[in-house]
Amino acid sequence: MSDRPAWDAVAAAAETRASLAEILSESGLAPGARVTLDLRFVPGAGADRAGFLGAMKAAGYAGHAYEAEGREEIEAILDGIPLTAEAVWAEEEKAARIAIAHGYEPMGWGFEAP
Repeated sequence: MSDRPAWDAVAAAAETRASLAEILSESGLAPGARVTLDLRFVPGAGADRAGFLGAMKAAGYAGHAYEAEGREEIEAILDGIPLTAEAVWAEEEKAARIAIAHGYEPMGWGFEAP
């Protein structure tokens, strides 16, 4: 059983919008610039790694499992995403729902700047 609270889509969307506004104001990147989006997930009880990775691949994400800080994480990567709150949130929400269906929890996102 995880000690993390259940995923809250409304709170996650607000956090994504606020984070992206801060990133854009501090980085000098143009809104809409194409980036490589990186989403991270950790397993919960009964996580299905193979099923999750397969579902992510079917949804267009490149993904792999790795060890970080003594625990497994899954990284899902998608190229060519416009750096806007709407586009990032759409991908974050889609990937999070796939993750949750396979016993994984969203941990956050980042991107490679163009």
